[in-house]
Amino acid sequence: MYKKKWQVESETVIKPGLESIQKALRKLGNPQNKHQVIHVAGTNGKGSTIAFLSALAKEHNLSFGTFTSPSIVDVHDQIQLNGENVTEEQMDKAFEKMQAAGLSGMLTDFELLTVAAFLVLEEVQLDLVFIETGMGGRLDSTNVMEQSIAIIPSISIDHTNFLGDTIEQISWHKAGITKANGKLIIGTLPKEAKNQINKEANEKNAQILEFGKTFALQENTYTYGKIIFKDLHPQMLGRHQLSNMALAITALIEGGIKLNVSNVQIAVNKANLLGRMERIDENVYVDGAHNEASINALVETIKETFPNKKIHFIVGILKDKDYLYMLRKLEEVASSFEFVNFHHERALSASVLYKHCLHSDKHITKDIDEMHIKHINKSDMTIITGSLYFITELRVKMVN
Repeated sequence: MYKKKWQVESETVIKPGLESIQKALRKLGNPQNKHQVIHVAGTNGKGSTIAFLSALAKEHNLSFGTFTSPSIVDVHDQIQLNGENVTEEQMDKAFEKMQAAGLSGMLTDFELLTVAAFLVLEEVQLDLVFIETGMGGRLDSTNVMEQSIAIIPSISIDHTNFLGDTIEQISWHKAGITKANGKLIIGTLPKEAKNQINKEANEKNAQILEFGKTFALQENTYTYGKIIFKDLHPQMLGRHQLSNMALAITALIEGGIKLNVSNVQIAVNKANLLGRMERIDENVYVDGAHNEASINALVETIKETFPNKKIHFIVGILKDKDYLYMLRKLEEVASSFEFVNFHHERALSASVLYKHCLHSDKHITKDIDEMHIKHINKSDMTIITGSLYFITELRVKMVN
């Protein structure tokens, strides 16, 4: 839409590396360095951590901007100001600047969107900016700020064709968001990941703050030195959300924000994230779990939250994901499956999922446009999962 309107061309391919976007940002006066930034990388938990950061900022009357991916409905929800989607007018202004700076043909689609985000955010006086990496970290186009507080909630195997197929290789990418003399706040990570992160921090003289060591959460009480926040009850489902909440609180403290106990309590209870165990109807949830760690977290959450319920899964998965692992985990708690063909260029055929699923109660919907979310029984749960792109497509269909 905006590319065509403003005649700004970009490539649809993924090209890890920072040279092109750094050159583009220099032409625009380096808008990425205007604000205090909290930068979040990691395999899972990025969106949830930013949801907690946003809720905490809002409850403390701080102005904030966010850049996240992928979109849930369309590109406008990826760039937000104080929780509100970027407007067409603001996007037009950003693209007009990019056109005038001669950026056409210089960047990939995601690099172009990242530059647009920094231009939109530059126009507003903000207390804080929260940025989510697109993929990896070190070579991701968001990793262009001179200074930022870094957060890594989790590290597991994902995007192996770009990041490598070992925890060490993937951790090298994630750790790359650490800034010289900066601060890196981490969740519970594998030993191999921590070794890589320690090495990066030593090289950059950065301080590591680790969940469970530097700061902790026990029985809904957060502690960091003499700072204590009691009675914290997030509405986002799953034990892993407690860690994400603690990371967000710590990042704001490290950012010099004075947090109020009651405001923290209210904020963490209000925090929510589209597409992460999000309730969209009575007994119907969507969750964008799409890799080993997030599927593990989803299944654990189901066991904790719905121990005696029948679980009906509606599933769409991308073909570059480990769908066999995902199926085996979901089969642990499933009472039935519906596999759906959706329109994404990397969507895996529903017939492949049907063939490899070991559950006896399984069905296929050949086209997402024919999908009807129906209650099998009022006491059963329906969970739509497998890919954020799938649930986004289904959400748009439901809205329309």
